Amino acid sequence: MDITLINPPERKRVWAGIPKEHAHGVYCFPPLGLMYLQSSVEKRTPWRAEIFDAVVDDLDYPDFEQQLRKYPLDVVGITAFTHCIPDVQSTINVVKKINPNAKILLGGPHPNMFSDYAIAMRGVDAICTGDGEEAFVEMLQAIDSGKDLAGIRGVWFKDGSDVIKNEERPTPRSLDAYPWPDRRRIRYKDYYLPAMKAPVVSTAITSRGCPHSCPFCLTYKRQYRIRNIESILDEVEHCISLGIGELMFIDDLFTPNSQWVLKFCDGIEKRGLKFQWSYKTTIAGTTREQIRRCGEMGCNKIHFGVESTNNEGLDAWGKHCDTDDVHRVFKWCREEGVRSVAYIMLAGPHEHTMQDSIDNVDSMMKLDADYAVFAVFSPYPGTESFEEGARKGLYPADCWDKLMRDPLSGTPVPAAWNEHLSNEDILQLLKISHRKFYYRPRVVARALAGLESREEFLRLARGGLSLLKMERLSAKSHNAPV
Repeated sequence: MDITLINPPERKRVWAGIPKEHAHGVYCFPPLGLMYLQSSVEKRTPWRAEIFDAVVDDLDYPDFEQQLRKYPLDVVGITAFTHCIPDVQSTINVVKKINPNAKILLGGPHPNMFSDYAIAMRGVDAICTGDGEEAFVEMLQAIDSGKDLAGIRGVWFKDGSDVIKNEERPTPRSLDAYPWPDRRRIRYKDYYLPAMKAPVVSTAITSRGCPHSCPFCLTYKRQYRIRNIESILDEVEHCISLGIGELMFIDDLFTPNSQWVLKFCDGIEKRGLKFQWSYKTTIAGTTREQIRRCGEMGCNKIHFGVESTNNEGLDAWGKHCDTDDVHRVFKWCREEGVRSVAYIMLAGPHEHTMQDSIDNVDSMMKLDADYAVFAVFSPYPGTESFEEGARKGLYPADCWDKLMRDPLSGTPVPAAWNEHLSNEDILQLLKISHRKFYYRPRVVARALAGLESREEFLRLARGGLSLLKMERLSAKSHNAPV
């Protein structure tokens, strides 16, 4: 049996946060979800699973179809994010055009969070509603033996016009039973991430889920689980053996507590591992000892979900810290020699005027972060923020439901919060924010002074080009707020 795992093209993605024209070329993350599935299939069954990532080559649909015809499409697994469902539906349509008998299995955040809509998509045969590693293998075994999918926990499937909803699969407390990805099975050198230093870089995860409940976040809220440190370090050693010199841990929250991070650093030191790394975390709970120890063990950058640098905004976003905490942590990073990244949300509901938003950016500049990531606030479906906007009449309460029922309908959904600012104002704010932060000699000089490789220079150059592309965006363009 032949298995193809597809990361769909990004041609019809619903705009949210950062315009595609700005993000394109700045980063391209490996498809870790598919890579975990691939490892599970190939370690637990006699079959091979091939990953076809349309994003790494930025394929349009004619080229995607042409290349997809090279793959045997007996069983096809497709990863689905909610904002990408128009591309997911288009991908399904292409697969069915090539092989009408292909079995289409859907996994990822969208079927986890919006299961009823995911199973209803045209051409979908079954979905996984939780972790996919075990369920996907059991689905393949059933298909190979000619059985239906009844009784496979965590799986919904179609039986004619009926939808069979199997019992929920218990969420395993331990992630260590899942084999981690084998990066030799993908073109791992072709992926890139912003502001990373080593010639060859990659991503990894140490946990799943998130213990926080931020009102704006669409993160899947199942049980927060952390991998065993020794297992993580085994994966790090595997990456180093492939020539990967830097890893970004892309967990929603890398730091469950400072003691765990210190033990992780102890493990790196004990094994004598030499690699650069970075991670994402929050201000709350970060300690100076943690920053110092991480820096000693190769951590060269910490990404902080700041969102706002005034107390009103911090409270609105549920950050559990105040402005003194924010400034203190960024000061520690500077003093300990670890680069910092500030993630800032623009045009949130608590910002009533353009000046309110600009004041937030001006206040953020005082942090003296090495990098900033500005994103327009988007009310995501299923979040508290979306429900609040619907109650205020900013958009129809069922707009996302309509798009999920028919992903290619073009149903408009909110890309920004328009209670106080127009789309034109918000796009202008996005441009102003990037100009204020990045068009400064200090930022440019600091970035150039720390260059360590040709690849790092090229990544910085692509970032600079993305800033110029943003200047050409208009509020009427496809990937700007509409």
